[in-house]
Amino acid sequence: MTRKKTFRVLLALAFSVVLGASLLAGCSGPEAEPEPLPEPVVLAPPEPEPEPEPEPEPEPVFTLPLTGEEVDEYDERLFLRPISVKIENTPESRPSLGITYADVVYETITEGGITRFNAIFHSKVPEKAGSVRSARNSDITIVPEYDALFVFSGTNSLVWADLGKTWINYIEEGTAGRSLYRVSHKAGPHNLYLDTALAFDRYEERGFPLDTYWPKGLAFGENDMAALGDKDDAIEIFVPYSGSYFDVTWTYDLLTGRYMRYIRGDAQRDEGYEKDQIYADNIVMLEVPYIPAPDVPGKGQTFNLNFVGTGSAIVFRDGVRMDGTWRTDGTHPPILEDLDGNLILLKPGKTWFQVPRDIFAAIVTTGHPEIDDPAAVDEASSETDEAAMQAASAADVNE
Repeated sequence: MTRKKTFRVLLALAFSVVLGASLLAGCSGPEAEPEPLPEPVVLAPPEPEPEPEPEPEPEPVFTLPLTGEEVDEYDERLFLRPISVKIENTPESRPSLGITYADVVYETITEGGITRFNAIFHSKVPEKAGSVRSARNSDITIVPEYDALFVFSGTNSLVWADLGKTWINYIEEGTAGRSLYRVSHKAGPHNLYLDTALAFDRYEERGFPLDTYWPKGLAFGENDMAALGDKDDAIEIFVPYSGSYFDVTWTYDLLTGRYMRYIRGDAQRDEGYEKDQIYADNIVMLEVPYIPAPDVPGKGQTFNLNFVGTGSAIVFRDGVRMDGTWRTDGTHPPILEDLDGNLILLKPGKTWFQVPRDIFAAIVTTGHPEIDDPAAVDEASSETDEAAMQAASAADVNE
């Protein structure tokens, strides 16, 4: 094919392509209008969550320091100093007067086999209390822990010397004025009694403050029993001091939730105030060594007991026994902890601290026959009644 002829063919093809495109464009009609885009949806911002109402501040709870009893914030007892009274416990002095009013009681051996009470009154103070007897070395560390005012009849030269080194505010028979008096229905020296209203007057006369800004108390509340670990039922506690004249039995009363006190199988009662039986909501046994005191001519062998430091403890409340320890630096009552260091809280109410020579010689009855030894109590005392009474008679002279 000639070049001229080839050119004509290409030109014809190009014309055909252009013509076809024109025809196609004519057939398609006018270009369609694009569909309008939808209006954008404007989302409203989420409403802010309402601020939660602030939790109301818990109302402060005011409790008496030695019983854990809830009281009104204006209760004058909250800052009233307790009064500690040394009370006798020989058979000749029983029953004691006012002892059922005590919030806290320490029972210790004085000499021979005699036990004596340091009764601390605060939530209730009886009009009269007795029989009041002489102070012992143990009181020198007990009384300051409660910042208590102290009442006693007298003491020996060694305890006088130790008292002189303390800040204890005390009155005794020589400085008590008319607040200490003798009764006729008991023989001396078991007949010295206290008029508490006159005692407070006497404290003021001597310039001793009756109030405190720093009340010192025990720890009360409900225990986390799971955290306390092993524990046992305790429906009866036999505390061996020295023969049945001074050995103590506490029996748990399921109806009241209290431990009731017995000596020689008989209920130990208050001399007055409806002759109520002595009871406690908490029994706390403290391990405190009995150290023989230096001899005082003409006096019986007494003991030194130091309630500052630490030692083993057994706590009974609500029919349950909890083993642990006690500790204090002497500026507050003992802190009680279980063997893992968890705080043991006392039941609100009355507390008796029992301090026998060996707390682990106590016999605890659980009510489970496979555990309890019914003959153990009969064999527990290390002294006969006769020996205990002879030692008591020899030692309990004018003090």
